[in-house]
Amino acid sequence: MKKRLFSISILATVLVSVSAFVKISSGGIIGVSGAPGESNCSACHGASTGLTIVGINATPAFVANQYVPGQTYTLDITITNTSFTKFGFDCEILTLANANAGTMTTAFAGVQFANSGTRKNATQTTPKTGSGSVIFSFVWVAPLSGTAKIYVAGNAVNGNGSTSGDVPGNNVFALTANTSVSGINDPVISSANFNLYPNPVISDFRMQYTLIHDGNVKATLYNLHGQEVNVLLSENQTVGVHSVSAVLPSDLQAGIYMVKLSVNSMPYAQRMLVKQ
Repeated sequence: MKKRLFSISILATVLVSVSAFVKISSGGIIGVSGAPGESNCSACHGASTGLTIVGINATPAFVANQYVPGQTYTLDITITNTSFTKFGFDCEILTLANANAGTMTTAFAGVQFANSGTRKNATQTTPKTGSGSVIFSFVWVAPLSGTAKIYVAGNAVNGNGSTSGDVPGNNVFALTANTSVSGINDPVISSANFNLYPNPVISDFRMQYTLIHDGNVKATLYNLHGQEVNVLLSENQTVGVHSVSAVLPSDLQAGIYMVKLSVNSMPYAQRMLVKQ
């Protein structure tokens, strides 16, 4: 009887210890962003020497630690440690009540979404390789009001098959709503009607969208680092359905890109897969 009770006690301890995080089958660990009620990567990974820096950047950029309500952003999570070549991360964006703030909508290369309880997480599919630094990117639509806090746990890993010798890092970035502007009031385009085809694309493709008002339309191609690659379109257009031809740069490498359509400076985005 004592042995059985002892076994049950051990099992209960194990269940409690793993309830704080969830490992998803393709490599990421969620529920370790450092958000309230959670641990971070340092709970399991033994620190080695050096410093891991976690950076949070957005396209368009956040101004004065504020977001535009309803605005679509591409978030770049940069994990840097010059002594390492493999990195992972976990990210949650929460309100002050610790509910999801806004919506994570599109995961780029090396990133996946999963739920830890009711909280949506962005994490790596597998440890990402880079020379001292990597960038994980995904699309986030800001909430309509309130404070949004971005919690990120980053980890520089040595790939030795255990949690020893790694260097975790953390960052928290608090944003408040800029109530003087809005990304959703008086829209000039229906984002649901912004389509790219064919997609995947090799060279030529078409952009189709519907304008509710006349406006200055600009279509720009971005890579996963948020860097502008090419301006595909820039002109004034009138109300109605538009189907515009575009051609990719001839030297563009295969991969995942973002096409951002700005109408009177209000952006809408779609992911594009480029094939060779």
